[in-house]
Amino acid sequence: MPQHDRQTPARAGRLTAAIAATAGLGFAFLVPAAPAATPRSGVPRFSHVVEVFIENEGAASTWEASGFPGIQAVKAMGAYIPQFYGVGHASLDNYEAAFGAVEPTTQGKADCAGQPYGSCIFPASVPTIATTLDVAAKSWKVYSEGMVGAPLGHNCLHALDRNLPDFYQGPLTNGYATRHNPAPWFDSILTKGGSEAYCQSHSVDLSTFGHDLRSSATLPTFSFIEPDTCHDGHDTSSSGGCGLDPEGPSAPSGVAAINAWLPRFVKQVTTSPAWDSHSLLLITTDEAAATDATGCRPCHDTSAGGRVGAVAISPIIKPGTTSTWNADHYGVLRTLEASLGLPTLKSLAATPAAATTVHDGDPGVIPLTDVWVAVRHHR
Repeated sequence: MPQHDRQTPARAGRLTAAIAATAGLGFAFLVPAAPAATPRSGVPRFSHVVEVFIENEGAASTWEASGFPGIQAVKAMGAYIPQFYGVGHASLDNYEAAFGAVEPTTQGKADCAGQPYGSCIFPASVPTIATTLDVAAKSWKVYSEGMVGAPLGHNCLHALDRNLPDFYQGPLTNGYATRHNPAPWFDSILTKGGSEAYCQSHSVDLSTFGHDLRSSATLPTFSFIEPDTCHDGHDTSSSGGCGLDPEGPSAPSGVAAINAWLPRFVKQVTTSPAWDSHSLLLITTDEAAATDATGCRPCHDTSAGGRVGAVAISPIIKPGTTSTWNADHYGVLRTLEASLGLPTLKSLAATPAAATTVHDGDPGVIPLTDVWVAVRHHR
């Protein structure tokens, strides 16, 4: 394990301390004792997890569709998870769920469009996966494509003022969309330490990802990838295609854009020096086009984002297999937590009322366990 992810005895002892207890939504950052040395629940100990979100497409139009050989080639590299679901509609609530296991809010379901930006941010009392990774001395980053090139672009880019609507809803924002970047929507990330320096060091442009792939030591334990709104399939021909993004009007849009971009990205990751025997690449979609929770056992919200499917690629996954895992974005957090011995975010809630809005520790939200060809401890 890279030096920056190794726990010292002193650090392990500090894991039992209360980091913060605040009012807000009633959460307390109380992290239990150091994780056990062996993986839980049949989940291997991952060295790195790279999670990619594509946009607005259901399983039938991507993983199960003919005519897109690039997508099918990616699917054949790992395990297909057909019963994987989005959490809500529209985009923002799914990205928030992927980081904070939070139930979709009224603001999240509306992408915070037209609302004061500050009214949509979760208070600092709400922890995220970043909280528990930090305490466990594990590294993380969100990589957003087009963020630096957007108007007034910089790391952790968001609305210019909390009292103004979010400007970075697109178009004309270089393909960057704040609603696809989970980091600026949680004050436990955005204003940690009293400034935005922490967020700016962890929410970076995707152009830096190649540098971080140069070694196992430089690739974070958890990387969340936000392609721009052309490459992720969000911009379709019916909405004008990619003409207002850097690719230009001749670029493929919709699923064809995913088909063109995704194989190149997957190759970049899986052939990099950082890719090792316990790395995991997980690719899924924020939501499908239709609201549908049919067949989703762990789904909670009435606006469930539909069956989107997912593909997991790893040296410890047999290519071309199919998983029976029934899950949604909360289940991805549960898998990461089980692998790394992290507490669930639900367990950090200080009150029963707060716990009902956090779902990574709910009954039925289980980790991915049926695809691993070898489950063994990894240091």
